[in-house]
Amino acid sequence: MDSLHFQEKLVAHLEKEFKFKIVSIETPPQGMSSSVFFITTSDNKEYAVKYGNDAMKDVPALDLISRKHIDIPVPALFSSFIFEGIPVVILERVRFPLLESVPVEEMSKYVPSMIENLRRLHAIKSEFPGPLDRSNSTKTWKEMMLEIFTDEFDWNEVANREGLDKDLILISVKKMIQKINDTAFDNHEYSLLHTDFNQRNLFVNPQSHKIAGIIDWEDAMFGDPIYDFARVRMYLWHFNLGDHAVKEYYELLNFSSEQKKLEDLYWLSRVIQYLVWYSEELNEFNTGRIKLHQDYLRTYEWYKV
Repeated sequence: MDSLHFQEKLVAHLEKEFKFKIVSIETPPQGMSSSVFFITTSDNKEYAVKYGNDAMKDVPALDLISRKHIDIPVPALFSSFIFEGIPVVILERVRFPLLESVPVEEMSKYVPSMIENLRRLHAIKSEFPGPLDRSNSTKTWKEMMLEIFTDEFDWNEVANREGLDKDLILISVKKMIQKINDTAFDNHEYSLLHTDFNQRNLFVNPQSHKIAGIIDWEDAMFGDPIYDFARVRMYLWHFNLGDHAVKEYYELLNFSSEQKKLEDLYWLSRVIQYLVWYSEELNEFNTGRIKLHQDYLRTYEWYKV
């Protein structure tokens, strides 16, 4: 079934099942693993309807945040169900602009709120790392980090993709495995992580410079909270927000020397890992990011050793 036909049938189902009188439908730019459209009802309520194989993955994190009364701006979950074999989630629509729409010169103003919201999220703890359903609770955090470079991707296939430097990729993966093996991960408890705190998943209030909405919880898991912060560092790097923003980031986090080493490791793992996704389609944006990441790896201390 094509997406438009499914959407039409789903809208009819919503009107019948939830007694909605839908007066308008809006389709925003689409994500990769799920489709989204917005509806407005006759009583002026607005919802985001998300459907697709991964749509239901948002639900456990949103439920947990609600049950733990964590004060962060996540959209309210209205309903979740299966329609014609497809998972569907209905959420409150967030009526603020995405962080990616903010002028670059304004982007660093949101970093304190990003860190504040992550700290609140990280108050939700677990004895074990991994998925919220505990399906891999027997694995250690180190084993999960290693899996990225041993089992999650076929790095030989990735390294042979157009636009990538094969030797650079394979050497970097080999050195990353060694670096993870040589690192002591001494966590005794783990935090709920978003794992992808980026400009396309964060809505912002331009007046207060606060995060106004956090979406896309599909990859939420329990792990080292520093792993989440390293994603914020990548945001600073990707948009070249300058030394002042980086200095503020480190001042706000006040890492110990051991924590800083872990943040460096997580940051570096993402520098390599993101090349997998950027090389899937060689458009202008992805080609620029590939150059940025590969140039960084070429100057990293291990490459010439």
